[in-house]
Amino acid sequence: MFADTAAARPGAVAVEAADGTLTYGELDRQANRVAHRLRAAGVGPESVVGVLLRRRRGLLPVLLGIWKAGGSHLPLDPALPRERLGYMLSAAGARLVVTETGLADRIAGEPHAVPLDGGVGTRGNAPSDYDGVLLDVEREWEAIARQPDSPPDLGARDGLHHSLAYTLFTSGSTGRPKGVQIAHRSLLNLLFSMRERFGSGPEHIWLAATSLSFDISAAELYLPLVTGGRVVLAGDEQTGDSGALLGLIDGRGVTHVQATPAGWKLLRAAGFEHRPVTGITTGEACPPPLARELHGHVDRLVDLYGPTETTIWATGWEVEADVESVPIGRPIHNMRAYVLDPALQPVPVGVVGELYLGGVGVARGYVGRPALTADRFLPEPFGGAPGSRMYRTGDLARYRADGELEYLGREDHQVKIRGYRIELGEIEERLLSREGVRDAVVVVLEDAGGEKWLAAYVAVDRAAGPDQEALRDGLAAELPAYMVPAAFVLLDELPLSAAGKIDRKALPAPGRSALIADRAYVAPRTPTEQLLADICTEVLGVPDVGVRDRLADLGADSMRIVHVLAAARRAGVGITLRMLLDNGTIEDLARALGATGTTTPTGKTTTMTTVATAPLSSAEIERVMAEHRIPGAAIALLRDGEPVGVHAHGVRSTETGAPVTLRTRFQAGSISKHVTAFAALRLVDRGILDLDADLDGLLIGRTLPRAPGGRPVTLRQCLTNTSGLAGSQATWWRPDEAMPDLSRILDEIRAEHEPGSLFRKDGAQWAVVEQLLTDITGQDFDKAVQELVFEPLGMRDSGFGAPGAPDAAAGHDQHGRELSGGHRVRPVRAGSGLWSTPADLAVFAGTLRRAHQGLSELLSARLAGVMLTEAFPGSFYGLGTVVDGTPGEPEFGHGGQTAGFRALTSVRLRSGAGCVVMTNSDNGKELHRAVAAALGRIISA
Repeated sequence: MFADTAAARPGAVAVEAADGTLTYGELDRQANRVAHRLRAAGVGPESVVGVLLRRRRGLLPVLLGIWKAGGSHLPLDPALPRERLGYMLSAAGARLVVTETGLADRIAGEPHAVPLDGGVGTRGNAPSDYDGVLLDVEREWEAIARQPDSPPDLGARDGLHHSLAYTLFTSGSTGRPKGVQIAHRSLLNLLFSMRERFGSGPEHIWLAATSLSFDISAAELYLPLVTGGRVVLAGDEQTGDSGALLGLIDGRGVTHVQATPAGWKLLRAAGFEHRPVTGITTGEACPPPLARELHGHVDRLVDLYGPTETTIWATGWEVEADVESVPIGRPIHNMRAYVLDPALQPVPVGVVGELYLGGVGVARGYVGRPALTADRFLPEPFGGAPGSRMYRTGDLARYRADGELEYLGREDHQVKIRGYRIELGEIEERLLSREGVRDAVVVVLEDAGGEKWLAAYVAVDRAAGPDQEALRDGLAAELPAYMVPAAFVLLDELPLSAAGKIDRKALPAPGRSALIADRAYVAPRTPTEQLLADICTEVLGVPDVGVRDRLADLGADSMRIVHVLAAARRAGVGITLRMLLDNGTIEDLARALGATGTTTPTGKTTTMTTVATAPLSSAEIERVMAEHRIPGAAIALLRDGEPVGVHAHGVRSTETGAPVTLRTRFQAGSISKHVTAFAALRLVDRGILDLDADLDGLLIGRTLPRAPGGRPVTLRQCLTNTSGLAGSQATWWRPDEAMPDLSRILDEIRAEHEPGSLFRKDGAQWAVVEQLLTDITGQDFDKAVQELVFEPLGMRDSGFGAPGAPDAAAGHDQHGRELSGGHRVRPVRAGSGLWSTPADLAVFAGTLRRAHQGLSELLSARLAGVMLTEAFPGSFYGLGTVVDGTPGEPEFGHGGQTAGFRALTSVRLRSGAGCVVMTNSDNGKELHRAVAAALGRIISA
């Protein structure tokens, strides 16, 4: 079907992804080449091929190529625990996994090369590793590119539609997931039925944002590709960011969007208003209020139902306006639905029974589980061809008088949370396998917003049994994150009913200690923190919420956080969903808000206001970024010396498409000197250093070179760039290159001028300061600055050295190309090694201003005054600071320029108004100019 579509529309765009597009012709040729490579690796009919890949345009050629080779695919989610991935591969019989560099270690250790039927692959070499073959498409791309463009010959095509298309694993009640096997025939029936329902054609553009391990992903990937439409493939970083998905919907002209009810709530919270799209709700029951709300914001709304065992969807219903209930509708083409009693006899209309589904979409069964297959897939006595089977869903349903089916819940302990199917028995079995656990039960609770979450009640041996942290960590190593309970209530015994069964109604409500056992309670200290804590208590049902409790630990997952957002907005708190997702604790959130509150005499917070408006609109900022090829930026604004808003724009890497967040770290360049000077001045305040003492008497084992006049070099001179010292030519290195250490840099410096006579910026004097702080404190430079600056100021995302954090930005040249290795480094960290965020640097600037006013305990007003108001004659440089008095109001800050990054801090001394702008582009100064101009300042070239 795809090949026919590609032949008819070879030049039309088939796939759009963050890293580029593929036409139908390109996609077909690439898939054919992948197929030939897989055939050489031994892939053929009924072969199961694991797929462990990032969401890039190269994903679709692999998926289609597996089918063209005659094989089937087993989607592997990199976020799953390694043990679960290994079990899935073993149970499905996958002897080959297509993966890429950086993901292979999720299933194997350090690989070594092995012969692969004419090619080269790798195998894991640790006993617990996956021992099949790994085919790294990045390493193999040149070999794949040399393969034929035509499809491989699979011989007679008769019967191919009965061959295996994919295997998907779902939660299992016996403690192990079960693999559902779906044939091409079943998938084609689903696609053809949806083609008819939606009138699918070349004009349709589907958003593909669902994980491959979730069966509904197949509909959004393959329906467009067999009808001539287009797939907009959301990247890995975009799938969990509803704001980014909204940008794709608007920016790529998307016409069809499917999501679980939980996903739709996230899109609505991100600002989804009326769009000319067809909306699809699926994965779990759609609440009528949500259906009514969505109906008014899309052109068409369809609710689709179906378990994985019947190939994605089995029934559907066109959602009507002002609905009081949302039925699951009628069977799709070639599917049949029966509501039966325990004797497998049909029940009358209106009577509740168990739902059974028959037809072409019924799966083969569970791989390697014949007994379970026989229990769930039964002979179909009421219709279909001889030998046909029906699937016992476990769902309770009834037929309405109008012929529509109503879903009424489960007959067992299987639940759905955010669209994920969960067997509570699987979690309980894992808990019972722990030494010291006598009994366990997992239940589903609902918060004030109606969202479901898991709580585990565990009877343990208090002396030798596991604690809450061990239970949580153990499950996290074995189960997907959505199956790990938010709360663990440890009991001596579980309550029993008179019949000797666990009395679920008698289980105590989880308290704070069941959610956070290892964190000391810190009470709210400000009206803002108190209001936020009250909101979390109300929405999440957790008493005594502390300001340093992680919201995620309190059960605020990506869905329940939406209810926190709604409650906060009702209380007048101007926060965004992104702020909630980016700030882990109430303390963090209050700081990001930059909010103030007013209180009544009783201390009850009654109002809250926030000032978080940007000097430029987001549209104007993004226009400047696009015009000057600036991939990403973050901006913090200050008022009265306090941060009042932080804004993130664009991507931190053009190669991955990962978005900039409020905690993305940028290279700060010479702003490093600003921070280094503050650290040194704190030691001066303590009497450990003297600004004007001879540094030769302070450095351990080192003497600085002197000019002919013989005057000594002082700390003040180094901080003001007047030491007269000079070093070798400034050079940038890639992070993987060897570069000279600090000692070698110091060995090469020379006395070029008389100390104090000339202003000249040179890294040599900052090398001296770095060595001085190391010698004086007896610690590594970064550690010393952590203790002197970052920790007391609460600058949690700042550090000197490698960025470390997974969301650090990559640098880009003036053409918008990412630097090889992501960034460049120099050996003198004190002068250019800082990585930070606008939020942290805004806090730093505000602290400096307060110190100048005599309001900080961290630095004396005397030294802050020297730092912020005294510049060397003829320059704008004070002690590690740029000082400008020309506007009529003194202004201080610093610029930062490193390869691929541009940064700026600028704050007016009296009013405290200012900004911090950080970018990951050589052209970032253009954005600095635009932001500064909006604040009434001009930055020269």
